Amino acid sequence: MESLGKLGLDPLHLAAQVVNFLIIAWIIYRLLLKRLLATMNARREKIAQGLADADRAREVLAEAAHEREKILQEASAESYRILQNARDESERLRGAALERAGHDAERLIEEARGVIALERREMEKAVQALSLRLSGRILEKVVADLFGEEERSRIVARGLQRIQAASGEAAPRGGAGA
Repeated sequence: MESLGKLGLDPLHLAAQVVNFLIIAWIIYRLLLKRLLATMNARREKIAQGLADADRAREVLAEAAHEREKILQEASAESYRILQNARDESERLRGAALERAGHDAERLIEEARGVIALERREMEKAVQALSLRLSGRILEKVVADLFGEEERSRIVARGLQRIQAASGEAAPRGGAGA
């Protein structure tokens, strides 16, 4: 103890200070340090949990990105299949429409040929009738100066009958003077 005295320390005072220090340390430990350590441990656990959650979130995000890529590839393949099917179907429909149009065109051409043939026959009949009338008038004019009225009527009627027989037509209505 003398050595404490040489240092300028009072042993009683030193002991009291040590006791005071231990009491204050115990109070600080009890009141503050325990709570502080508990808070720090809780915070450390929350940080560890947050890091673990972040890692899990990264993994989930990576899986989601992988799943998204897979879905996009499947969607792309499906859209290509749908597009190809639509092209094939449009080509099939186009071919069917062209075939139908070809058949319709052939049918219209055949109908037009029938109409043309009918109109041609009607025109031939009209030309023959006109020809008979003209022939009758010409015959009347030719015989008008050569023969009398009664003889002229007989000659014209006989000439018209021969022309009609040659052309295969029935007598025109209204006689020679029509």
